[in-house]
Amino acid sequence: MAAARFQVVSVARSAARVPLPREPEGSAGSANTPNPRVRGFTWRFMSANNRSLARSAYTSPDVESCLETIRLLQEGLSDAVAETSRNGNGQWVWRVRLGDEVVATAARSYPRQVRARLTCDAFLQLVAETAPSAAVQVMYR
Repeated sequence: MAAARFQVVSVARSAARVPLPREPEGSAGSANTPNPRVRGFTWRFMSANNRSLARSAYTSPDVESCLETIRLLQEGLSDAVAETSRNGNGQWVWRVRLGDEVVATAARSYPRQVRARLTCDAFLQLVAETAPSAAVQVMYR
C-alpha cells in the first residue's frame, strides 16, 4: 500500500540576467537576456493517493542540498509555523515557516481558507508520520 512520501524533482531554473553590450551608436541602450537554464532540484510531498500536497519554497542546486532541506523540515517540525493568505486571484494558499524562512508551500490554491488550513494541517501530520529514513525518489525531467 502506498504511503505519503517526499519526492525530489529536477527542474530547469534561470540563472541571473546579464546585460548585453550596448548597440553601436547608442541606439536602444542595453537589453537583458537570460543566461542558459541550469538544473536545480525541488522537493514535493505526495499523499498516499499520489496527489501533490506541498512543495519546497526554493530550488536547491543539487540533490544533496534538496535532501538536506527535507531533513531540516522534518527535524524542525515542532517549531514550524503554518500560515494562510490570499494569492493574487482571491484563492487561499498556505505556507510553513521555520524561523523567518518559508520552507514549504501549498501545491495548489483553495477557494476557502478552511480547506487551505485543513490541507496544511494534514501535510504537517503526514510529515510527522513519515520516517526520516524513508526512501526519497529522485526524478529527472
